[in-house]
Order: sequence, then C-alpha cells, then structure tokens
Amino acid sequence: MRFVRTTENVSTRSWSGRARSNRVWVFLAILAALAAVGTWAVAATPRDTLVVGTTDRISQLSPANSYDYWTWHVLEQTAQNLVTIKPGTSEIVPCLAKSWTVSPDARVYTFQLQKGVTFTDGTPFNAAAMKWSLERALRLDGPEGAVGLIKNIAKIETAGAYTLRITLKEPDATFLARLADPVAPAMAMSPKSTPADRFANGKYAGTGPYRLVSYVPEERVVLEAYSRFWGPKPKIQRVVEVFYADAAALRAAIQSGQVDVAFRTFNPEDILSLKKDPNLQVIQGTTSLSVRYLVFNVTQKPFDDQRVRQAVAYAVDRDQLVKDVFAGLNHPIYSMVPPGLWSHIDAFPKRDLAKARAILAAAGYTSAHPLTITLWYTPLHYGTTEADVAAVLKRSLEATGVIKVDLQSLEWGTYVQRQSDGALGMFLLGWYPDFLDPDNFLAPWLVEAPGPLGTHLDKAVSAADKAAYEKFTTLLQEAKRVADKSQRTAKYEEAQKLLAQTAILVPLWQNNHQHVAVARKGVQGIILDPSMNFREWLISK
Repeated sequence: MRFVRTTENVSTRSWSGRARSNRVWVFLAILAALAAVGTWAVAATPRDTLVVGTTDRISQLSPANSYDYWTWHVLEQTAQNLVTIKPGTSEIVPCLAKSWTVSPDARVYTFQLQKGVTFTDGTPFNAAAMKWSLERALRLDGPEGAVGLIKNIAKIETAGAYTLRITLKEPDATFLARLADPVAPAMAMSPKSTPADRFANGKYAGTGPYRLVSYVPEERVVLEAYSRFWGPKPKIQRVVEVFYADAAALRAAIQSGQVDVAFRTFNPEDILSLKKDPNLQVIQGTTSLSVRYLVFNVTQKPFDDQRVRQAVAYAVDRDQLVKDVFAGLNHPIYSMVPPGLWSHIDAFPKRDLAKARAILAAAGYTSAHPLTITLWYTPLHYGTTEADVAAVLKRSLEATGVIKVDLQSLEWGTYVQRQSDGALGMFLLGWYPDFLDPDNFLAPWLVEAPGPLGTHLDKAVSAADKAAYEKFTTLLQEAKRVADKSQRTAKYEEAQKLLAQTAILVPLWQNNHQHVAVARKGVQGIILDPSMNFREWLISK
C-alpha cells in the first residue's frame, strides 16, 4: 500500500503557446473562483483539455520518497520504466528497454534500450541516464518512499550507450515486475533537471507522454503533452487533475460537467445512482487487486495468542460488510492473494460462530469472562464508509457472545506512526499492488516490512509466531529463487494456508468500488486493468 503522507509544494513552469495558455488559464481561474464560493456552473471543458477529478491526494512528487497511489499516478504520466504492463492485461512488455536477457543464475539482467528517446527537458535518454536514475534512488532511499522494492540491486553497469546490466544480490523472480510502471524508484529521470542529492519535489523530467506544468497542493495538477515523445502521441494535449474534498463533491463535479472523468473514490450508493444518469458512463474494472484486511500486532496481548486471532477470523462477517456498507459492489475474500491473481486459493475459513466460541473457550474466554479488545480505524483515509465498516465488524465479533469490542479512531498520519511504533493491536488497512506478483500480497507484512506495516512478526514473542516467521521467510525466499511458475505457485499456496492458520492478517474484501471511473458521454479510452494503472494518455473525447 502506498501510504499518503504530507503534501509538498513544487515549482511551476509556463506553458508554450500564449493563446492556448490564456484560454486554459481562464478556464482554471473560473474553476478556482467557483470552488472558492462552493458552487459550480454546468459548462463544457476545453476540447483539447481533459479534466480529471479525484478525492485522492499527492504526498510528494519525488520518485525516491513517495509511496501512495496518486503521486505514483502523476509520476507515471510524466516518466517511464524499463518495462511496463500491457494495457488491459497483466503482461510485462518492453518500454524504455526494448529487450532483455537473464543469466542462468537469474542474477544478471541485461537490457537493450530504446534509441531516439529524450527526457521532457530535451536531454537524450541512454544507459548512463538510466544507471544514474536507479543509483540516485538507491542512494537517496527516502524514508517515505519505496526504494526497498529495488534494494536487491547489487551493481549497475553500462556496456555501450544503450546496454544496461543490472546484477542482483540474490536471484529474484519478481525483479522484472519491480521495474515496471508505476514503481516510482525504478523510473528514468533526467540527470539535467532532477537534483542528484535531494528529493525532486516536482523538479524532475521523465520520458513520459506528458510533462509536469504545475502542481498546487490540495487543488490541481496540470500536465501538457510532450511534443517530442518517442511513443504514440497522447490523445489529449493537456490534463488538469482537480482534487475534491470528498465523494459528494466528486459526484457533483462529474454530474455538472465540471470534470470529464472522475476516478477514486465514490461512495457505493453514488456508483449505483450514477449508472442511471444518461449523460454519464460508469466504467468498471475487470479485476480489482485492491484489498482490505485486518492486521494483528503479534507482540501485543492478547493478539500474541494465535487462538485469539483465529477466533476473530472465524467471527468476521464479510458478507454483511459488503452488503451493508458497499451495496454489494465489493466481494468477500478469503486470502490476501486476491481472486484474479495467479496462485490464489480460498485459504481462510467461512464464518463459523460456533468454531469461534470453541477456540475462545480453549483460550480461557467465556461469556462470563469475555475477550475485551480494541479495533482501530482511520475515519477518512479510506473514504467516508470506514466508521460503518468498523461498526459492522464490532457487531459481527460481538455476536459470539464472548468478545467485547471498543472502537477507536485516529487521523491517518498518527495512525501510520502508531502502527509502526507497535501501539495498535488490531486495526484496519488497505493494499493495492506495487507490482503484479503474489509475493507483493504476502511478503511485505510477513518478512519485508513487518514493523512499518504493523504485524511486528519479526519481533514475535510466542514460540508459534516465531516459528511462523521462520517458515514464511523460507517459503517466500524459495518462491523468489525459482523461475518456474508452477513451483512458485506451490510455495505461495503453502504460504496462504500458513497465513490462514496463524491469522496474522485477516482478508476481508476486494475493493471493486475503487476500481470504477465515471466519465461524460463521448470520453473514450479509459482502461481499468489489474495493474490499477490509470493511463490518461490513452483517453480522448
């Protein structure tokens, strides 16, 4: 999951073409003025401009120090990776690298790079520039970023102007996926425009179809098509992304014609209602790999007891959650590896209150001596439905007659800090993939970052959890060291079964309602695929 942090200011650059610049700036000025007084007129957006509305936010436009959806989304429109995901699929295909080979020991990757590519500041792209970009990210290693995704890199070398050789510390079958967009630390950045020894904060140049024109925190991002882009030209000359306070404001914006496309995030009832609007089209992604789940801190009592966690896993009512809170749009899930991704199995059990009571009794809890626990949630980061989610979970757990639940909430920044510090025992989180591989739905909490992500499994206190940590480490390392998909699948299936047995995480639902875009009639080219990438350069109107 790419955590949303604080917002940073960035510098702006003027648009070329005085006439078109004036026309669009007038339009933006009108938008700003209307926003200030809280009202909007129904008016068509400029023909050569795509206006996109969202309730998401940008943390920091720094590839080495950001880890959230919309920041990576903006970076993806303006910069590129060595490889990419073919739209509409989960297939890794060439991008800045036109081909590659892998050594027999799966540690050395040699990339042949595209020729004739320039960064949006005019600087030529080549192997030296790509080497500089990757080494810069590794060197800066921002505390708010995701450079850990590529830290298996041991050495980067150039062999001519357009040959790049990357040597890994250990074999890793997920490595190509970690180099694909929108993994920001692996993006190519211009050595001319991007600061070498500090975070970019919006001062960068990539090789993407668009260049960043301006960013006003909490208000908008403006992108303009790069005239020398080496690939297929964007369908729209410029993109304006407008940030809205909540789902109600986003719905009003798309219905009034203030925006051409609205994406992330609507309330479930809004999606059902907007489907009836004849002026709109509601585009549903084929498979959402975004998941929601419960996390247990295994170092905190009573959650250091696997039996307590197992009882909660038996007691949660996923069906009631998706029905009552999400109008049936989301799907219950029984594994952290979601349906639609290879190696998925339904590892967790269905709801069984009798089983939950029996496990609790064995752990010493009864109606006369109930288990009293706190469920933490954050009220706004995941949308306005989160309090309802917590309430349904409380009811489903208390239906055992043995569990008493106290609900507590924290704003997002404090929430993240306290989970990392180990202060939260049981809490709600969400995840969508950094890269398309089952490893990314298991390893982060269990072996890679159990502290920052709140399980603290690496500091387990019980013998059972210590053994589980060792087993997860072995399983997931072995899965990455083999290229054969069937062998990897067997390892991930075993890991999913072990996770269900230990209940360190409890998967709840698949977030389909976030994988929905609403557009005005006439807007075309929106593709919502398992990568979760939102490619604005493919959209036309």
